[in-house]
Amino acid sequence: MLRNLLLLALCGVSSAAQVHQAGSVPRGWTATAERVRADAVFHNVMIGLKRSNAAALKGIAAEVSNPQHANYLQYPTYEEVGALVRPAAAHMAAVEQWVAAHGATVVVEHPHGDYVQIEATAGQLEAMAGGKFTTFVHGETGKTAHRMVDGVSVSDDVADAIESFTGFSTLPVLSEPKVTTRVGDNTVCPVTPSVVRATYNVTEPSSAVRDGKKPIQAIAQFQGQYVSDTDLAAFCTKYDPTSGSCAVAKYVGDKNDPTQAGLESMLDTEYITSLSNGATTWVYTYASFDFCGDLHTFASDVTGAATHPSVISISYGSQFIGLCDAAAVKRFGSDLEKMATLGVTVMISSGDDGSGHVSRQGINQGKLSPSYPASAPYAIAVGSTYWASGTTGPEEATTQFGSGGGFSYDYEQPSYQTEAVSTYLGTVDLPTKYAYAKTGRGTPDVSALGQDFEVFAKGRPYPGCIGGTSASSPSFAGLVTLLNKVCIAESGKTLGFANPLFYQNPQIFRDVTLGTNAIDVNKKEGWAAIKGWDAATGLGTPDFPKMVDAVKKACASTRK
Repeated sequence: MLRNLLLLALCGVSSAAQVHQAGSVPRGWTATAERVRADAVFHNVMIGLKRSNAAALKGIAAEVSNPQHANYLQYPTYEEVGALVRPAAAHMAAVEQWVAAHGATVVVEHPHGDYVQIEATAGQLEAMAGGKFTTFVHGETGKTAHRMVDGVSVSDDVADAIESFTGFSTLPVLSEPKVTTRVGDNTVCPVTPSVVRATYNVTEPSSAVRDGKKPIQAIAQFQGQYVSDTDLAAFCTKYDPTSGSCAVAKYVGDKNDPTQAGLESMLDTEYITSLSNGATTWVYTYASFDFCGDLHTFASDVTGAATHPSVISISYGSQFIGLCDAAAVKRFGSDLEKMATLGVTVMISSGDDGSGHVSRQGINQGKLSPSYPASAPYAIAVGSTYWASGTTGPEEATTQFGSGGGFSYDYEQPSYQTEAVSTYLGTVDLPTKYAYAKTGRGTPDVSALGQDFEVFAKGRPYPGCIGGTSASSPSFAGLVTLLNKVCIAESGKTLGFANPLFYQNPQIFRDVTLGTNAIDVNKKEGWAAIKGWDAATGLGTPDFPKMVDAVKKACASTRK
């Protein structure tokens, strides 16, 4: 815990430094005249302290993720990472004093010192962040939210120590997986776990896990989504009884409420657990409805102990530019670098708004935009496909919605995809109606089936087919858990950030050359699926036996 300090009298502050810019208000939210009570408590407020040796962290993340580097899969220990990134002692002391002086309560201090979670009242936060809270109402759902959207500033005495200050300044991203109601009670949605396995020739790897080490996998749920363990078990019994035990071994974060289980979370848990053949599964829960801040809480929780998942799937994001401001985006990018350094694979849905000029949270004013946080360089962005004809054979970019993809305004293009993206941009007809980030990080990286999924929810098979890149990411993540078993058997290590491995071995994917993400409201302009990597389907969909071979070779090469 933070050291006990004498409370210092607050002195007048002549100047303040901005940490976060004013946030964008997503579509559907309207400010009201209702005042926010000064004693209203915010529980998941995160202070991200400036990490030491940020450049070194980035370098290590790149080395351990690159099969062509001598340090491939040579992850530093949890303690070594902590020693590397621990903030300067003066910075930690300044933040301690600042929190105490304002009367806020410390909930958790990260073992590495780079995050502090506090509870604070609206009045305390207004004093700490130099702003005022506003009450917003969502016109369609009637939900209310109290947020400080005009920017976050802190006094100069702590400005050099703080990289992010979140958990109270961005409005909720309200979205659910796509639901297509089928005509007729007897119509069955075609995609189940066994269908995914058959489509990608997935079998349990025969290699025994070395030294009994078994990988842990997880999903993260946000925005008031929860998991029902009963529905999860019923799903596997009904749709995939050979998949092994389908259960959640551990919940982390906010309390899970199974009575309020949502379609999103049931989709995520049902497919990641079944497709990994009942691997140990954790669920990270965040119910504060401040998505940009909750990503930081999630990152702190994942890296908050030496035992953590090796694969995580996130089915949340937005293609609305500016939903999360530049400082929050930069910090989460660094969080993902830290996870990669610890050997964690983070897979994120690439979005359901196609090329992204129009998103569910608002219009991007003449720009095409992929989804954040899938656009982060150390995330693996997963797009969505469906069969071009029938329920077997070649796949195409999904047709019921636009599978998110394009080029990020937040992050520069990483070196592992430079050649693939350059080839693509030199081959296709480029957009002319809307602008795009020509040198930005390209997504998606890979794809998988993501349309017409069977889901068990609310005590029964759900009456409608579920789809979205929300289906593709957990499905692919379950397969990566199987690949981790192979890698552990060969090297004792997990794959970690696998994009360099994937881009260096495009032959392990089935190239998708049909379709586009110029769909629905974004049909005017988008990105086409073509031979090789593209901004609609990435490198393609899994060819699992070839993936196993590539992983065996790459991981065996690291034996010491």
